[in-house]
Amino acid sequence: MDGIGTPAWTQRLRARMRDCDWVKRGVEQWKARLSAQVNRPLDIPLLGGGWSHRYICPDDGAALVCVDRHHHECPCCHSIWSGSPWDEAAVAEEHNRFAQDARLAAVVYAVSGEAVYAQWAKSVLLFYARHYDRFPLHDIFGKVGGEAGKYGAKVQNQTLSEASWIYPLAQTCTILRHASMLSAEELGEVGERLFRPVIRVIDRNPRDRSNWQTYHNAALAAIAEALGDAGLLKRALNNAANGFYFQMENGVGEDGFWFEGAWSYHFYTLEAQAVIAWAAMGFGEKLYEHPRLRAMFDIPLKAMLPDGTFPALHDSKVVDIRSYAHLYEWAYAFYGIGEEIVRSSDRGSLYGVLFGAPLETLPKAEQPGRGSSRESGTVCDDAGITVLSKPGMVSVTCGTGDEARALLVDYGEHGDWHGHYDKLNLLYYARGRSWLADAGMVPYGHELHKAWYVHTVAHNTVVVNGRSQQEACGRLRKAVSEAGIIRIEAEAEGAYEGVRLDRRLTLAGGLLVDVFRVTAGEPSTVDWVMHTQGNPVEAPPVRYTSVTAEALSDADGYPHLRQVRRLEGLPDDWMLEWSWNGEGGEDERLQVYGLAEPRGASIYLAESPFMPPVQVRSACIRRVPSCTRAAFVTVFRACRKGDAPLSLRLIGDPSDSQGLLLEVRDGEQGEAMLWTV
Repeated sequence: MDGIGTPAWTQRLRARMRDCDWVKRGVEQWKARLSAQVNRPLDIPLLGGGWSHRYICPDDGAALVCVDRHHHECPCCHSIWSGSPWDEAAVAEEHNRFAQDARLAAVVYAVSGEAVYAQWAKSVLLFYARHYDRFPLHDIFGKVGGEAGKYGAKVQNQTLSEASWIYPLAQTCTILRHASMLSAEELGEVGERLFRPVIRVIDRNPRDRSNWQTYHNAALAAIAEALGDAGLLKRALNNAANGFYFQMENGVGEDGFWFEGAWSYHFYTLEAQAVIAWAAMGFGEKLYEHPRLRAMFDIPLKAMLPDGTFPALHDSKVVDIRSYAHLYEWAYAFYGIGEEIVRSSDRGSLYGVLFGAPLETLPKAEQPGRGSSRESGTVCDDAGITVLSKPGMVSVTCGTGDEARALLVDYGEHGDWHGHYDKLNLLYYARGRSWLADAGMVPYGHELHKAWYVHTVAHNTVVVNGRSQQEACGRLRKAVSEAGIIRIEAEAEGAYEGVRLDRRLTLAGGLLVDVFRVTAGEPSTVDWVMHTQGNPVEAPPVRYTSVTAEALSDADGYPHLRQVRRLEGLPDDWMLEWSWNGEGGEDERLQVYGLAEPRGASIYLAESPFMPPVQVRSACIRRVPSCTRAAFVTVFRACRKGDAPLSLRLIGDPSDSQGLLLEVRDGEQGEAMLWTV
């Protein structure tokens, strides 16, 4: 593959423009987008950018929508916000758009020969070169100059953002340089007054294994290509504590999942890794052949939910794989995978125009995922079991259409700064709904991120003594499919001192059976917690007594529970039901059965914070006070409104790790099924 901007690259791009409808469509869309600004004077602000995580509504945490530089609207409550920090955050995005549009303009020039686009791209590049030293060093905390510390930057407010902003400008420079649209003096000016100073800013902040350093490396690699500096590329690739190869070895598991355990950060990091491989092509390097780079594209195809989304895990929101169709243009072109994702898009992205292969000319790749054999990190048997080894998660999918179900258990690494205190957290998808979902995140500038979203009580797991878990790493004991029954077993011993957590899950017959055992060295209060995007259906025989959240715990997220009610009058074997509170889910139900409830247990319902625009979920907490052993047996059933409850009987002692049986009947007269759980 030719380096960007070279004569061979330009010739191939122009041939693609003639032969590929989606390339022609993409370029025409870019020309329409750029037509207004390329014919008017530049209006680039000389204000350094603010932090995107503060570009939120202070009331509900929703990301704002820019009306203009000084007015910013909340899409949830429609409040208008002005001034600091919103104006600076909007300016940061303006700088990003100028860099990205300059790159698009350079590509449009390369494919069309229309000089107006090259001249505009060149004017953006030279503007930043001639004004970069006027931007003060600043950081997200408002510190300026020498006080900004190693994280601070100039056009943006942290080295991560500076790197993300500069690499499209470096690619712009590469295209213009090869097209002889920059004189030697101008190229020298851009190198010495923009690119080298940016490198000096970034070099102040080496970040070891991190998505930050991956973007630092992307900036170095793209600048290396722009300046023809092979030594700089070598540093981006080979630095022993920070480079591309170090990140691949230490940040990416053999299965391909990024170590932070958040799908948002997996794709975010993959964007930068692709830029590095792209820049390396200009030096004849074939980084796209690195097996872990391919694996980073491969693993999402195996682990996504049946609806093509990924759950909010750690510091991640819900991710739709279709929003990364541009990356799968690369994956399809280089590896022959991701065809269905490419087909789902309009193919007019930058990657689609530059790399997208005609769908009809490539052989269909074996779709990784359900049905093939696996070792660690690939699919097991015919059950769709995928072990995400680096962050320590196991993902399960089975069935199709309305019968498709999926679950995920997080048992492994904490995930560094982006991890949550959530060992043995359970997610469950059934009948097209994510009934048990992770808390996810709000932008880091909102107080609830640290006050609620990272805490254990915000997740579907167990809390001991009303306090969040410690950073810990558990282990997966079993993940198998046997005669249509899927069994998952995981444990964690370091989440609480002297406490062992053990979770066993059985997926069969349209049901999920959850047996969660807790063993403590001294009497402890144990809370089993679940959250669902549903509204609890009132159970008439049950009495509801309001209590304060602080009565459960005064710390670690509990005070953010609302409308807390204790349920009284429930039998030892009980069933509660929730109706889906999202669009199109009026008749969808989740039945939750609690069996052989531990002695002295109390059950609470509450409202819990959730990511915008949903904003609120329903929580169920089962509390056992002053115990050294507690066993919670739960059956989850996704069904339709009006479906009669199941008849369930537990045989054996729930606290015994062996020999526990569950008898399941559909109604009192239905045929009985007997499962080991």
